[in-house]
Amino acid sequence: MLEIRTIIQHYHAWITFLFVYTFLASVALYKGNVQSPDTQSFVSWADLLINHQFNFFSFFSDSHSINSGHAASKSFFYIIPVTIIAVLKALFNDHWVSAFQASNLVALFFTLFFYTQIALHFKIRKWLVSASLLTFLISVDYLLWPRYILTDTLFTSLVMFSIYSVTTRTHNHFRSYILIIATVFLLLFTRPSALPIATVILFFSFLPSLSQTILTTKMLFIQLISLIFVSAILFSLVIMASTSGVIESDYIDFSRTWVEKGQVIHDRPDTAIRYEGTYLGAAKLFLYRMVGFFTPFANSFSLGHNILNGLSLFGCYGIILGMFSYSFRDFEKNNKRAMTIALLSTLIISVAIFQSATVIDYDWRYRYPVIAPLILLATLIFDNFFNSREVKSTYGAK
Repeated sequence: MLEIRTIIQHYHAWITFLFVYTFLASVALYKGNVQSPDTQSFVSWADLLINHQFNFFSFFSDSHSINSGHAASKSFFYIIPVTIIAVLKALFNDHWVSAFQASNLVALFFTLFFYTQIALHFKIRKWLVSASLLTFLISVDYLLWPRYILTDTLFTSLVMFSIYSVTTRTHNHFRSYILIIATVFLLLFTRPSALPIATVILFFSFLPSLSQTILTTKMLFIQLISLIFVSAILFSLVIMASTSGVIESDYIDFSRTWVEKGQVIHDRPDTAIRYEGTYLGAAKLFLYRMVGFFTPFANSFSLGHNILNGLSLFGCYGIILGMFSYSFRDFEKNNKRAMTIALLSTLIISVAIFQSATVIDYDWRYRYPVIAPLILLATLIFDNFFNSREVKSTYGAK
């Protein structure tokens, strides 16, 4: 009994990791896989790739024939999941869907694995690591998206791997840089919404001194809030320039039609606002979308869905906002905790800004990749709080 208790004391974070993964994987398998209209696009591209015998040059030349004239450029940014589906179809024929869901579960495993590795790397209290892992059990995103035959779970795993690559890199900078560059390419060719994540990862990886000077400071919170308002102004300028014909772009014109409808959350008219057609109106819509990105609730969600979302997300928000001042401890000493807090905060806000400028999806799909970074950020800040209390206690005892 003593030996078992010792093992649990030393490895309870990993035991919790295995429990959480087993539960989430079991839920995904029990409820079965789900396909969406986007799945069919990936399948069409995968079939085309198979028809061209995995000749990617021929594939890109011919993929304009699928869906729209922009399909070739779109498929380029999804080439990794398209290739995975094509390989699975070639290997497993009609059973490729089950194989893809299995790959989702592998990606889910590594998402939680990298999360745990990062947390233990920073010597966060093991009981707090275990408690934070249990948060994934009430995360609707982790209960929902691993079932979908989409890019989301693979992409989420790559996001956590990129964060792991930056935050735990060794003194062998050359090998670390190669790994980070490879990860960024994987992100960019898995889905186009990787752009803000790739930018933040590269900034913190290749410009550490500049990121330390600019962001790893006590002004981080104010800087990120300022970035949101600057982004709202730039968004307003682009939309109004498109309206007046100064800028001509099919993509911006398409986005402008959603702005003119006052769309906050895609296909949720109950969230729409009245758009005044002014600079201020466009900026206001952008800020409404920023709030919408972080909103846990929706009218069409079930009571259970809203409760779980509220508990997990508001719990993280409360810790981060209520204890953000504890992020600043030892910022001046260039410690890696401070850098990681700055990295995670910047990444989450950058994704929210990017999606607010483009589209907040109906089911908040694009928030899924930042849920694990959000929980990790809250856990780091909470651990800093306990560290500060211990320092004060020690100082008081003296």
